[in-house]
Amino acid sequence: MASDRIGHTSANLVGVPPFEVRQVTTDFILSQPQVADNIMRVPLNEILMLSIKDNGIKNPLLCMKQWYPLAGSQRIRAVAELKKEYPDFNVNITIHRFLEDYHNCFYLWPDKEFRSKAIAIYFQTQEVVFKSLYYKETEDVDGTLMTEYEDIGEELKWKRDVVNRRGSSASANSNTNSSDTGDK
Repeated sequence: MASDRIGHTSANLVGVPPFEVRQVTTDFILSQPQVADNIMRVPLNEILMLSIKDNGIKNPLLCMKQWYPLAGSQRIRAVAELKKEYPDFNVNITIHRFLEDYHNCFYLWPDKEFRSKAIAIYFQTQEVVFKSLYYKETEDVDGTLMTEYEDIGEELKWKRDVVNRRGSSASANSNTNSSDTGDK
C-alpha cells in the first residue's frame, strides 16, 4: 500500500484532520522526543539513504501531533543513519502536521485486535490521501521512481511490536506501516 496513489477527485472526498504546514529541518524532527525514542525501530532503506545523501528530501512529510512521521519515517531514519558518518547533515523539509490525534477514539474500542487494525487502516488511508495530493516529485534526479523506494521499504522488516507511548500520539508506528517507505 505504501506506493499506492489515488486520483485527486477521490482524495479530496476523504475527510482529513486539520493540519498545519511547517518548514523545519531534519535536525528539528530528530530532536522531537517521540521521534528520537522510536526512529531507530524503522528499518533502514539503504538505497533511499544514498539518494537522500546526494539529493536531499523532495516530497513533504505527514506527521502526527507529536511530530512522528506517518509518511516520512524511512526518510527520517535514513537521515539519522547519515548523521552517524556526517554529523552536520541536515536538510530543510516541509511538514504537514496533524493538529490533534483523532485516531485516539479507536482506543475506546474494547477488542484490541480490531482496534489495532482500525488504527492501521486509518493511518494508511490518511497516508495514501496525503501522498496522492501532496507528492509532486515522482522520480529522483537519476530517474528512479519515488514509488520504487517505497516498494523497497515495504519489503523491509518492520519492528512494530514495541512502541513508545509518549504523549497523546500513543501509537506512532504500531502496525501502521508508517510507511514513507521511502518516497523522497
